[in-house]
Amino acid sequence: MKKSLLRLTAFSILPLLFIGYAIYITGEKSDDFYKRFTSPQQNSLILGSSRAASMNPEIMDNIIHKKYPNADLYDYAFTWAHSPYGPKYLESIEKKTDPDTKDGVFIVTVEPTALMVDKTQPDEAEYYVENDKSVAQTSLVAINPNIEYLLENYNFSITNEINKKIRPPKNVIAEVEILDNGKVNGKIIKRNSPEKQARINAGKMKELEYRVQGLKISENRLAYLSRTIEFLKNHGKVFMVRMPVNKVPYAIENKYYPDFDKRMIEIAAKEGVHYVNYNDTSNNYQWTDEVHLEPESMNRFSAVVAQDILSLN
Repeated sequence: MKKSLLRLTAFSILPLLFIGYAIYITGEKSDDFYKRFTSPQQNSLILGSSRAASMNPEIMDNIIHKKYPNADLYDYAFTWAHSPYGPKYLESIEKKTDPDTKDGVFIVTVEPTALMVDKTQPDEAEYYVENDKSVAQTSLVAINPNIEYLLENYNFSITNEINKKIRPPKNVIAEVEILDNGKVNGKIIKRNSPEKQARINAGKMKELEYRVQGLKISENRLAYLSRTIEFLKNHGKVFMVRMPVNKVPYAIENKYYPDFDKRMIEIAAKEGVHYVNYNDTSNNYQWTDEVHLEPESMNRFSAVVAQDILSLN
């Protein structure tokens, strides 16, 4: 009987230890969103899609602390499909924001696809693309470890995480991890030739145009953008930003949503916040794929936004 109990205890503990180790390594370094849902509630946020996911809170904090000493920016931007403006993203933002915050800084980045919906579906929340993704499905966003997220939304198996430690992947082009401040930190290990990268980017632009062709302007998402800003204004200063992209994707976006800037200006005016379209200013930024800024360019852009925040009332 005693031996049976010992065996039962051993077989019960070993799986828990295995899962615990997997949770540890997942949290330590992962290209998934796990860390975003295990960090504490925050007093300042960067919001939007993957275009904003690698903005640099550390650089920005060092600048804005001259005017907003208590603001510690945290990057809570995901992807155009995970975090378009709507009820699910707003709910997640509300949970991630420290309710006691009154002097925070909130950077709300906007782009057409974050405010559009499938043109074949009604413009109603039940049909939205984000409903089956982690931002919508994770009810606990500031708990560590976050078992709910690992069981419901983590895209890779626990055994795969262990295997990656034992047998690292070969021919890695880039390494990506989420830092403690929420930033998606990308490190380019090996670059494609300029010719190959140009072909890849051309293909991505065809994909972008095909995707945008299938979307329509969403009045409901625009309303939720306003509601998001109204919520954030209770906790500090809000700044609306349109991220810079290269000329081809900017032309595609303007083709299918020609009055986008006009709508953003109207919302900013109604909500009493500042809006800046950084495609209207000359720059020498570089992009990995025409829409996502390279790390060095993103660092410079982050500093520009922070300096602009200082100069705005």
